[in-house]
Amino acid sequence: MATTRIIPMHINKGKSIAQCLKERTEYAMNREKTNGGEYISSYACDPATVDHEFLLARNAYLANTGRHYDHEVIAYQIRQSFKPGEVTPEEANHCGYELAMRLLKGNHAFIVATHNNTGVVHNHIIFAATDLSCTRKFRNFFNSYKAVATLSDQISEEHRLSVIADPKRYSSQSYNKWLGDKAKPSGRDMLRVAIDDALNTNPDGFDALMKWLEETGWTIKRGKQLSFLAPDGKRYMRLDTLGPEYSEEALREVLAGKRTHIPYRWAKRKGIKLVIDVEEKLKSGKGRGFETWAKDFNLKMLAKSVAYIREHNIETYDDLSRLTADAESHQEEIHDRIRQAEVRLKVIGEQKKASIDYKRTKAIYAQYRESGWSSRFYAEHEQDILIHKAAKKVFDSYPDKFPSIAELNTEERQLILQRQKDYAEYKEAKASARELATVKANIHSVLRDDDQRTDKTRTTQTR
Repeated sequence: MATTRIIPMHINKGKSIAQCLKERTEYAMNREKTNGGEYISSYACDPATVDHEFLLARNAYLANTGRHYDHEVIAYQIRQSFKPGEVTPEEANHCGYELAMRLLKGNHAFIVATHNNTGVVHNHIIFAATDLSCTRKFRNFFNSYKAVATLSDQISEEHRLSVIADPKRYSSQSYNKWLGDKAKPSGRDMLRVAIDDALNTNPDGFDALMKWLEETGWTIKRGKQLSFLAPDGKRYMRLDTLGPEYSEEALREVLAGKRTHIPYRWAKRKGIKLVIDVEEKLKSGKGRGFETWAKDFNLKMLAKSVAYIREHNIETYDDLSRLTADAESHQEEIHDRIRQAEVRLKVIGEQKKASIDYKRTKAIYAQYRESGWSSRFYAEHEQDILIHKAAKKVFDSYPDKFPSIAELNTEERQLILQRQKDYAEYKEAKASARELATVKANIHSVLRDDDQRTDKTRTTQTR
């Protein structure tokens, strides 16, 4: 049961931007609260230099746009808490990373720090207000906290974690007090449902379908495109804006028996699910009501699986198996590219840190050298001297000329942009592979049942 809250981070009175960023990121990444830093992950930034990188991005944004703000937001924080005892810190951190990626779409650098020092595992997700191109800022849109809560719920359900089942409305905008009212169906949703209901009456042709809709209160405007006005509506809606399942051509094919219609409430909101092993569930103690529901559910899922096969012109089960294997292989290839980019981005982060540390401590180290390697000077500036030596070690380990910050930033931006494209492609490839695997499993269950029925028939005939 994850609860969330999004918090804009402003500049504290009497403090600089650098101080504010440092204090807040250091609090989030406290080693005592994150198991020595084990439960910290990041995107497009290095946790060790995240405050510097956020500040550099902010300064670049001001230089690129010439804009200035009186009450500037320098970063945002999302707090995400989980039900005690339900999630490990590792899984909580993974959920937080997914939440940030889906909300920000890979356009903003962020860190995710998971605290495990209290009875409640929770994430501190801090992301830069400035995007990676340093030309835009995050828009904290109206009801953004609801969008964050909805995404968090989706991710929790995907990880089989509980969500708040019956949230109540309160005046506060905190998610743990109010998830929000259920959204009302849009006009297009109502039209889709009306068409689904009309199809359930088995109308004799497209004209009969249109007549049924008119008799139930819909007004139809016949022109180049069919448009519909709800009984109490104010605007007409074109049929071709409802999606491919509701185009005139698709509906005519359904009425002619050439196509299986997938209703909106199933296709849009559910997707193709695995069929249920009803017999096994009944053995485990499920009742007659569940059996009725499960058989109806299986019929719907099998209908959707068959529709998928027809739409993709899959002729044999072997073809389906091959396509599933190819989709899974393609998904893994993209995942490998993302992993390689992340490895390189980590190296770039270390190089940038070394470069920043070297420049910051160069003067101190020069004074140390001029002091004749004074032990007193070393005692006073030990941390800076050690940081300088560590940075110099990174420089010396590089076989060629050490790249400049500008070169590293350019390569980093290119990698991040490519990784954004790869993430989008990976998301589609993953969904496609999962859908194919589900269809294959459903079809396999039908073929298996057919084989079992054939074997029983042969056994009976032999007897």
